[in-house]
Amino acid sequence: MPTISLGTQPKNYALVLLGLWFISQVINPIFSLVLLPVNLITFGLISFLLNVAFVFALINFLPQFSVSAYSFPGTQIEGIILPPVNFNEIGTIILISAIITVLQKILHIIFE
Repeated sequence: MPTISLGTQPKNYALVLLGLWFISQVINPIFSLVLLPVNLITFGLISFLLNVAFVFALINFLPQFSVSAYSFPGTQIEGIILPPVNFNEIGTIILISAIITVLQKILHIIFE
């Protein structure tokens, strides 16, 4: 994806993977447990907001990791037309977080 940049050094990939692992295995369960009542009331919206915050944290703590604007060119699938959309940096981070949240929910359903 051209909007996500990890830099040119191979160690940046390891740092981003280590950061994602640390967030998903250590920090996210703690926050999810503390915010469980609110998460149940909002039907999982807190999980999405936590993912947005964690992507922002990765951007702030890993200087080589950056997210830029994304321009969706639009498409047509089985008669359904999706128009072109331009996302700024914050919109792209929200889109990435939404994708992460949906994938987490799907993997949770599959493996549990």
